[in-house]
Amino acid sequence: MTFLRPAPAVPLPPPDVSIHPSVQGADRRRLTRAMHGLSPEQARNVLLLEDGRLIANRPELLSAFTLTVLPQHPVTGVYTAEEGGIASLLGGLTRLFQPHAGPATPEKRGVQVECRPEKSGPYRRVYSRPGYSFQAARVYLPSDGAAEMKEEKAAGKGDTAFVYMGGWGGKGGAVDAGFQHGHAGGGPQDDWAPFFLVQQKGAASAVTVSDQKQGNGGPWRILAGSEAELRFWVSQDADLTYLNMYISGTTSVDRQPSTLTLRAPVDASFGWDAAGGDNILKRMTTIGQNYNQEDLETGSYMNGVRWTDSRIGTGEADAHTWTADDTGGYCSYPDPKSPEGQRQDGQGTRWTVVYTDPANETDSIALK
Repeated sequence: MTFLRPAPAVPLPPPDVSIHPSVQGADRRRLTRAMHGLSPEQARNVLLLEDGRLIANRPELLSAFTLTVLPQHPVTGVYTAEEGGIASLLGGLTRLFQPHAGPATPEKRGVQVECRPEKSGPYRRVYSRPGYSFQAARVYLPSDGAAEMKEEKAAGKGDTAFVYMGGWGGKGGAVDAGFQHGHAGGGPQDDWAPFFLVQQKGAASAVTVSDQKQGNGGPWRILAGSEAELRFWVSQDADLTYLNMYISGTTSVDRQPSTLTLRAPVDASFGWDAAGGDNILKRMTTIGQNYNQEDLETGSYMNGVRWTDSRIGTGEADAHTWTADDTGGYCSYPDPKSPEGQRQDGQGTRWTVVYTDPANETDSIALK
């Protein structure tokens, strides 16, 4: 009998080789630890959000991104932001995750996800049952240049398209990780920029692309009208639990494939578990509006956000196609069956969801 020995694994280069020589001292040590376990592709462009600041493996990434901290009111627990601009929009997004982070009960694991108005724009949510720590999907990002979408800025409500993943730990600690349409930065740009919104003790920290459009085709601006890959996962390194986001797509300027990885350690009290635990994961499609300025008739629309090949598991190695058994529920706000969910122009419902199966659907919204 002949036994075939498996080919020896090719060792990955240590993360340290992906860090620019200008990054030294404590920052280099933090990055080296945070980049442990990343593939060479994932390690090409890395941003770490730690201790209220950003650390990058390449210096040009720091000038391309902005860190915004939204403090939490000590009494109401509501995240606050000045009216207008990206901070106000992100403040609205925090309403999409904060009110649902109630305590678990003996009958139900994890946070209790509800479908209700959040005063910050329409949204489509698909969320999992507890027990997962990895998800991935391909998503088509529409283009306003191709008349697939329109953000009616003249309405003054801050209408901005967002497409993202994320979820909650067993005791809260929500995170949103994905793309915002480029018009949030001002000007006539038609692209999609990554953002990473992480709830922390007493605040929420948001990593967003700087207002100035990058001119060198960096990986932080993805071509509108193209398909990108998005992954979100939880990892553990000794006493630190990290939340992770990875994007892969075609850059908007030089039209080249590129990647970006964002990581942030999360407070242990939120119950995020790299083994799955009581985590609940989600994927979201929304036109975000300034909090408490919601207007479902601004004229904005977005057609054809196509989620395909959605996978879920406790890691990339065991991820499987997202099925009905993995699904905790669906929510379209406003509900197409409600009066608020009907378009005022008589052309049907505001939300149109072409549902194939739990892993594949196409979402469209019209605020008309």
